[in-house]
Amino acid sequence: MKRLIALLGILSLLLSLAACRIDDAGPAADPDDSSAEKPGDSPAGDPTTPTEDEPVSQKPDFTADTLPRLDGSTATIPLSEALVQSLLDYTPEQAQEFVNHATTHAAYENLINGDCDIIFVTPPSAEELQLMDDSGQQFEVVPVVKDAFVFLTGVDNPVESLTVEQLKGIYTGQITNWNEVGGPDAAITAYQRPDNSGSQTLMYKLLVPADEIMEAPHELIIADMGGLIDAVSDYAAGPSALGYSVYYYASGMYTSEGSRLLAVDGVAPTDESIASGEYPLTDAYYAVFRTGDDENPAVRELIDWILTDEGQKLMQSAGYVPLRILE
Repeated sequence: MKRLIALLGILSLLLSLAACRIDDAGPAADPDDSSAEKPGDSPAGDPTTPTEDEPVSQKPDFTADTLPRLDGSTATIPLSEALVQSLLDYTPEQAQEFVNHATTHAAYENLINGDCDIIFVTPPSAEELQLMDDSGQQFEVVPVVKDAFVFLTGVDNPVESLTVEQLKGIYTGQITNWNEVGGPDAAITAYQRPDNSGSQTLMYKLLVPADEIMEAPHELIIADMGGLIDAVSDYAAGPSALGYSVYYYASGMYTSEGSRLLAVDGVAPTDESIASGEYPLTDAYYAVFRTGDDENPAVRELIDWILTDEGQKLMQSAGYVPLRILE
Protein backbone atom coordinates (compact mmCIF):
# COMPACT_ATOMS: atom_id res chain seq x y z
CA MET A 1 0.00 0.00 0.00
CA LYS A 2 2.92 2.36 0.62
CA ARG A 3 3.99 1.86 -3.00
CA LEU A 4 0.43 2.61 -4.15
CA ILE A 5 0.34 5.86 -2.19
CA ALA A 6 3.77 6.78 -3.52
CA LEU A 7 2.70 6.10 -7.10
CA LEU A 8 -0.38 8.27 -6.72
CA GLY A 9 1.83 11.05 -5.38
CA ILE A 10 4.23 10.71 -8.30
CA LEU A 11 1.37 10.92 -10.80
CA SER A 12 0.06 14.15 -9.27
CA LEU A 13 3.52 15.69 -8.90
CA LEU A 14 4.68 14.85 -12.42
CA LEU A 15 1.67 16.47 -14.08
CA SER A 16 2.11 19.70 -12.12
CA LEU A 17 5.88 19.84 -12.61
CA ALA A 18 6.21 18.43 -16.14
CA ALA A 19 7.29 21.75 -17.59
CA CYS A 20 10.01 22.05 -14.95
CA ARG A 21 11.69 18.75 -15.85
CA ILE A 22 11.56 19.13 -19.59
CA ASP A 23 14.87 19.44 -21.41
CA ASP A 24 14.32 22.08 -24.08
CA ALA A 25 16.20 21.01 -27.15
CA GLY A 26 14.92 23.81 -29.41
CA PRO A 27 12.90 23.43 -32.62
CA ALA A 28 13.37 20.40 -34.84
CA ALA A 29 15.08 20.73 -38.19
CA ASP A 30 12.76 21.26 -41.15
CA PRO A 31 13.71 18.89 -44.00
CA ASP A 32 11.97 21.17 -46.50
CA ASP A 33 13.85 24.30 -45.40
CA SER A 34 15.65 25.65 -48.44
CA SER A 35 18.31 27.17 -46.18
CA ALA A 36 19.45 23.73 -45.00
CA GLU A 37 22.66 22.37 -46.48
CA LYS A 38 22.27 19.89 -49.30
CA PRO A 39 24.65 16.94 -49.81
CA GLY A 40 26.74 18.85 -52.33
CA ASP A 41 26.81 22.05 -50.28
CA SER A 42 28.74 20.69 -47.30
CA PRO A 43 32.54 20.95 -47.57
CA ALA A 44 32.75 17.42 -46.23
CA GLY A 45 29.91 16.23 -48.43
CA ASP A 46 27.91 15.22 -45.33
CA PRO A 47 24.15 15.80 -45.82
CA THR A 48 23.58 15.64 -42.06
CA THR A 49 25.86 18.57 -41.25
CA PRO A 50 23.65 21.26 -39.63
CA THR A 51 23.68 24.83 -40.84
CA GLU A 52 24.66 27.65 -38.50
CA ASP A 53 21.00 28.39 -37.72
CA GLU A 54 19.87 24.77 -37.59
CA PRO A 55 19.96 23.14 -34.12
CA VAL A 56 21.60 19.77 -33.73
CA SER A 57 19.04 17.01 -33.25
CA GLN A 58 19.12 15.17 -29.93
CA LYS A 59 17.04 12.31 -31.30
CA PRO A 60 18.12 8.98 -29.77
CA ASP A 61 19.86 6.45 -31.99
CA PHE A 62 17.71 3.31 -31.89
CA THR A 63 17.37 0.25 -34.08
CA ALA A 64 14.38 -2.07 -34.28
CA ASP A 65 16.16 -4.29 -31.73
CA THR A 66 17.12 -1.55 -29.25
CA LEU A 67 13.95 0.57 -29.36
CA PRO A 68 11.96 -0.04 -26.15
CA ARG A 69 8.95 -2.29 -26.70
CA LEU A 70 5.86 -0.09 -27.04
CA ASP A 71 2.24 -0.71 -26.09
CA GLY A 72 -0.73 1.41 -25.12
CA SER A 73 -4.25 2.65 -25.71
CA THR A 74 -6.07 2.71 -29.03
CA ALA A 75 -5.88 6.51 -29.10
CA THR A 76 -2.08 6.49 -28.81
CA ILE A 77 -1.40 4.17 -31.74
CA PRO A 78 -0.55 7.18 -33.97
CA LEU A 79 1.82 8.43 -31.24
CA SER A 80 3.79 5.18 -31.28
CA GLU A 81 3.71 5.05 -35.07
CA ALA A 82 5.11 8.60 -35.25
CA LEU A 83 7.95 7.60 -32.93
CA VAL A 84 8.77 4.52 -34.99
CA GLN A 85 8.75 6.46 -38.25
CA SER A 86 11.03 9.13 -36.83
CA LEU A 87 13.42 6.99 -34.79
CA LEU A 88 13.73 4.00 -37.13
CA ASP A 89 13.23 5.89 -40.40
CA TYR A 90 10.28 3.63 -41.22
CA THR A 91 7.58 4.35 -43.76
CA PRO A 92 4.02 4.80 -42.44
CA GLU A 93 3.20 1.30 -43.65
CA GLN A 94 6.23 -0.21 -41.90
CA ALA A 95 5.41 1.66 -38.68
CA GLN A 96 1.80 0.49 -38.78
CA GLU A 97 2.97 -3.11 -39.06
CA PHE A 98 5.57 -2.62 -36.30
CA VAL A 99 3.25 -1.04 -33.70
CA ASN A 100 0.77 -3.18 -31.79
CA HIS A 101 -1.29 -1.65 -28.96
CA ALA A 102 -3.32 -4.01 -26.79
CA THR A 103 -5.75 -1.27 -25.53
CA THR A 104 -5.49 0.46 -22.17
CA HIS A 105 -6.07 -2.18 -19.51
CA ALA A 106 -4.31 -4.96 -21.42
CA ALA A 107 -1.34 -2.62 -21.94
CA TYR A 108 -1.06 -2.07 -18.18
CA GLU A 109 -1.14 -5.84 -17.66
CA ASN A 110 1.51 -6.35 -20.35
CA LEU A 111 3.78 -3.78 -18.70
CA ILE A 112 3.39 -5.39 -15.29
CA ASN A 113 4.09 -8.84 -16.78
CA GLY A 114 7.23 -7.62 -18.54
CA ASP A 115 5.83 -8.07 -22.05
CA CYS A 116 6.62 -4.46 -23.02
CA ASP A 117 8.90 -1.67 -21.79
CA ILE A 118 6.70 1.41 -22.01
CA ILE A 119 3.01 2.11 -22.50
CA PHE A 120 1.29 5.28 -23.70
CA VAL A 121 -2.06 5.41 -21.95
CA THR A 122 -4.68 7.36 -20.04
CA PRO A 123 -4.05 7.57 -16.27
CA PRO A 124 -4.20 4.28 -14.36
CA SER A 125 -7.49 3.22 -12.83
CA ALA A 126 -7.76 2.22 -9.18
CA GLU A 127 -7.55 -1.44 -10.17
CA GLU A 128 -4.51 -0.83 -12.37
CA LEU A 129 -2.77 1.07 -9.58
CA GLN A 130 -3.46 -1.86 -7.27
CA LEU A 131 -2.09 -4.35 -9.80
CA MET A 132 1.06 -2.27 -10.12
CA ASP A 133 1.46 -2.12 -6.36
CA ASP A 134 0.81 -5.85 -5.92
CA SER A 135 3.49 -6.69 -8.50
CA GLY A 136 6.23 -5.44 -6.17
CA GLN A 137 7.74 -3.39 -8.99
CA GLN A 138 8.26 0.36 -9.18
CA PHE A 139 6.69 2.43 -11.94
CA GLU A 140 6.82 6.01 -13.11
CA VAL A 141 3.95 7.87 -14.79
CA VAL A 142 4.95 10.84 -16.96
CA PRO A 143 2.61 13.04 -19.06
CA VAL A 144 3.77 13.23 -22.69
CA VAL A 145 0.94 15.10 -24.48
CA LYS A 146 -2.27 16.83 -23.45
CA ASP A 147 -5.73 15.51 -24.22
CA ALA A 148 -9.29 15.99 -22.96
CA PHE A 149 -12.41 14.14 -21.88
CA VAL A 150 -15.16 15.02 -24.37
CA PHE A 151 -18.90 14.44 -24.76
CA LEU A 152 -20.82 13.59 -27.91
CA THR A 153 -24.44 13.80 -28.96
CA GLY A 154 -26.40 13.36 -32.17
CA VAL A 155 -26.17 16.05 -34.84
CA ASP A 156 -29.93 16.68 -34.61
CA ASN A 157 -29.81 17.49 -30.90
CA PRO A 158 -30.19 21.29 -30.53
CA VAL A 159 -28.18 21.35 -27.28
CA GLU A 160 -24.75 22.84 -28.00
CA SER A 161 -23.20 22.93 -24.53
CA LEU A 162 -23.58 21.35 -21.11
CA THR A 163 -22.09 22.53 -17.85
CA VAL A 164 -19.92 20.33 -15.68
CA GLU A 165 -22.71 20.31 -13.09
CA GLN A 166 -25.28 19.25 -15.69
CA LEU A 167 -23.04 16.40 -16.83
CA LYS A 168 -22.62 15.30 -13.22
CA GLY A 169 -26.40 15.42 -12.81
CA ILE A 170 -26.94 13.27 -15.89
CA TYR A 171 -24.42 10.62 -14.92
CA THR A 172 -25.61 10.41 -11.32
CA GLY A 173 -29.20 9.97 -12.51
CA GLN A 174 -30.52 13.29 -11.21
CA ILE A 175 -31.13 14.70 -14.72
CA THR A 176 -32.95 12.34 -17.06
CA ASN A 177 -34.58 14.50 -19.75
CA TRP A 178 -33.03 16.85 -22.29
CA ASN A 179 -35.64 19.50 -21.46
CA GLU A 180 -33.93 19.89 -18.07
CA VAL A 181 -30.81 21.22 -19.83
CA GLY A 182 -32.44 23.36 -22.53
CA GLY A 183 -33.19 20.63 -25.04
CA PRO A 184 -36.28 18.84 -26.35
CA ASP A 185 -38.66 16.75 -24.28
CA ALA A 186 -36.80 13.47 -24.72
CA ALA A 187 -35.27 11.01 -22.31
CA ILE A 188 -31.46 11.14 -22.19
CA THR A 189 -29.84 7.92 -23.37
CA ALA A 190 -26.55 8.15 -21.49
CA TYR A 191 -23.96 5.66 -22.69
CA GLN A 192 -20.99 4.57 -20.58
CA ARG A 193 -17.76 2.60 -21.06
CA PRO A 194 -16.57 -0.45 -19.11
CA ASP A 195 -14.44 -0.13 -15.99
CA ASN A 196 -10.69 0.05 -16.72
CA SER A 197 -11.25 1.53 -20.15
CA GLY A 198 -9.39 4.82 -20.54
CA SER A 199 -12.60 6.78 -21.03
CA GLN A 200 -14.23 5.35 -17.91
CA THR A 201 -11.14 6.05 -15.82
CA LEU A 202 -11.30 9.68 -16.96
CA MET A 203 -15.01 9.81 -16.07
CA TYR A 204 -14.17 8.72 -12.52
CA LYS A 205 -11.17 11.04 -12.28
CA LEU A 206 -12.59 14.22 -13.82
CA LEU A 207 -16.36 14.11 -13.37
CA VAL A 208 -18.19 11.47 -11.33
CA PRO A 209 -16.43 9.08 -8.92
CA ALA A 210 -17.03 5.36 -9.36
CA ASP A 211 -19.14 5.12 -6.21
CA GLU A 212 -21.47 7.92 -7.36
CA ILE A 213 -22.09 7.13 -11.02
CA MET A 214 -25.48 5.72 -11.90
CA GLU A 215 -25.74 2.05 -12.82
CA ALA A 216 -26.24 1.71 -16.56
CA PRO A 217 -28.11 -1.12 -18.28
CA HIS A 218 -25.81 -3.60 -19.99
CA GLU A 219 -26.84 -2.41 -23.46
CA LEU A 220 -25.69 1.13 -22.65
CA ILE A 221 -22.15 0.07 -21.70
CA ILE A 222 -20.20 0.05 -24.95
CA ALA A 223 -17.08 -2.10 -25.11
CA ASP A 224 -14.99 -0.02 -27.51
CA MET A 225 -14.63 3.67 -28.35
CA GLY A 226 -15.69 3.32 -31.95
CA GLY A 227 -18.80 1.43 -30.89
CA LEU A 228 -19.80 4.25 -28.55
CA ILE A 229 -19.50 6.85 -31.31
CA ASP A 230 -21.54 4.60 -33.60
CA ALA A 231 -24.22 4.23 -30.91
CA VAL A 232 -24.48 7.98 -30.39
CA SER A 233 -24.62 8.51 -34.15
CA ASP A 234 -27.29 5.87 -34.72
CA TYR A 235 -30.44 7.33 -36.24
CA ALA A 236 -32.74 5.67 -33.71
CA ALA A 237 -30.89 7.03 -30.67
CA GLY A 238 -29.05 10.01 -32.12
CA PRO A 239 -30.99 13.09 -30.94
CA SER A 240 -31.40 11.73 -27.40
CA ALA A 241 -28.03 9.99 -27.02
CA LEU A 242 -25.08 11.18 -24.96
CA GLY A 243 -21.67 9.55 -24.74
CA TYR A 244 -18.04 10.33 -24.03
CA SER A 245 -14.59 9.65 -25.35
CA VAL A 246 -11.12 11.19 -25.53
CA TYR A 247 -10.54 14.21 -27.75
CA TYR A 248 -7.85 12.79 -30.02
CA TYR A 249 -9.87 9.70 -30.88
CA ALA A 250 -13.27 11.37 -31.29
CA SER A 251 -12.02 14.35 -33.28
CA GLY A 252 -9.55 12.63 -35.57
CA MET A 253 -9.22 8.85 -35.42
CA TYR A 254 -12.90 7.89 -35.53
CA THR A 255 -15.41 10.51 -36.61
CA SER A 256 -19.03 10.19 -37.67
CA GLU A 257 -21.34 12.48 -39.59
CA GLY A 258 -24.11 11.49 -37.19
CA SER A 259 -22.49 12.86 -34.02
CA ARG A 260 -20.72 15.99 -32.83
CA LEU A 261 -18.78 17.15 -29.81
CA LEU A 262 -20.48 19.25 -27.14
CA ALA A 263 -18.97 22.32 -25.53
CA VAL A 264 -18.55 22.11 -21.74
CA ASP A 265 -19.20 25.25 -19.70
CA GLY A 266 -19.49 27.04 -23.04
CA VAL A 267 -15.98 26.04 -24.20
CA ALA A 268 -15.65 23.80 -27.25
CA PRO A 269 -12.86 21.19 -27.12
CA THR A 270 -10.17 22.29 -29.58
CA ASP A 271 -6.40 22.05 -29.74
CA GLU A 272 -6.22 25.65 -28.55
CA SER A 273 -8.67 25.36 -25.64
CA ILE A 274 -7.00 22.15 -24.47
CA ALA A 275 -3.50 23.64 -24.74
CA SER A 276 -4.53 26.72 -22.75
CA GLY A 277 -6.51 24.76 -20.16
CA GLU A 278 -9.65 26.77 -20.94
CA TYR A 279 -11.55 23.57 -21.71
CA PRO A 280 -12.48 22.33 -18.22
CA LEU A 281 -12.00 18.56 -18.62
CA THR A 282 -8.38 18.44 -19.71
CA ASP A 283 -5.94 15.66 -18.87
CA ALA A 284 -3.05 13.94 -20.66
CA TYR A 285 -1.70 10.79 -22.20
CA TYR A 286 1.04 9.30 -20.06
CA ALA A 287 4.13 7.20 -20.53
CA VAL A 288 4.20 4.49 -17.86
CA PHE A 289 7.34 2.41 -17.36
CA ARG A 290 9.28 0.39 -14.81
CA THR A 291 11.88 2.13 -12.64
CA GLY A 292 14.27 1.11 -9.89
CA ASP A 293 16.09 -2.20 -10.37
CA ASP A 294 13.88 -3.05 -13.37
CA GLU A 295 14.46 0.20 -15.28
CA ASN A 296 15.57 0.01 -18.91
CA PRO A 297 17.93 2.97 -19.57
CA ALA A 298 16.70 3.16 -23.17
CA VAL A 299 13.20 3.93 -21.90
CA ARG A 300 14.42 6.95 -19.94
CA GLU A 301 16.36 8.14 -22.99
CA LEU A 302 13.22 7.90 -25.13
CA ILE A 303 11.00 9.70 -22.62
CA ASP A 304 13.53 12.48 -22.09
CA TRP A 305 13.62 13.06 -25.85
CA ILE A 306 9.82 13.06 -26.20
CA LEU A 307 9.72 15.88 -23.65
CA THR A 308 12.15 18.07 -25.61
CA ASP A 309 10.87 20.61 -28.12
CA GLU A 310 11.96 18.27 -30.91
CA GLY A 311 9.96 15.40 -29.44
CA GLN A 312 6.94 17.57 -28.68
CA LYS A 313 6.93 18.87 -32.26
CA LEU A 314 6.83 15.28 -33.48
CA MET A 315 3.83 14.66 -31.21
CA GLN A 316 2.17 17.80 -32.57
CA SER A 317 2.80 16.69 -36.15
CA ALA A 318 0.95 13.46 -35.33
CA GLY A 319 -2.08 15.51 -34.26
CA TYR A 320 -1.60 15.57 -30.48
CA VAL A 321 -1.67 18.66 -28.26
CA PRO A 322 1.85 19.31 -26.92
CA LEU A 323 2.47 19.86 -23.23
CA ARG A 324 3.41 23.49 -23.79
CA ILE A 325 3.26 26.14 -26.49
CA LEU A 326 6.04 25.59 -29.03
CA GLU A 327 7.74 28.29 -31.06
